[in-house]
Amino acid sequence: MAKSLNLKIKKAKLITNLEAALAERKKRFEQSDKLVKAHEKAVEAHTALLLKLIKQGKAVLSDVNKNHWRNSKGVVEFNLTATFPKGVVPSEPEAPEVYNEHTWRSDKESIENILRMLALSDDEYINTSTLKGVSEYL
Repeated sequence: MAKSLNLKIKKAKLITNLEAALAERKKRFEQSDKLVKAHEKAVEAHTALLLKLIKQGKAVLSDVNKNHWRNSKGVVEFNLTATFPKGVVPSEPEAPEVYNEHTWRSDKESIENILRMLALSDDEYINTSTLKGVSEYL
């Protein structure tokens, strides 16, 4: 039979780690917009390169589909399928992992609530069961 683990962690140390975790999440959230914009620029550059390669004749065009509507300027649009030989096209930029606003707000609220509860506690040490509920944020 397994014996349960009984840990006691100093409350001050736990508060310090939770504050650091909150600061790290805030930094990730603030950098998300920059990462998304950088990815969009990289995708635009990749698309421009593909068009340049098509104009240079390095792709075989096939499967032309006409969009059966006209935009406000009366322009008719077509979709083309371009097939490139192996090794001609560089890999597409990878999408960054974005820390979205909903997740940020949820994590922030939870961590701030935990910090408030810990501040109200008179105990110098935190027991294992409390630590178990807090560990996902560390």
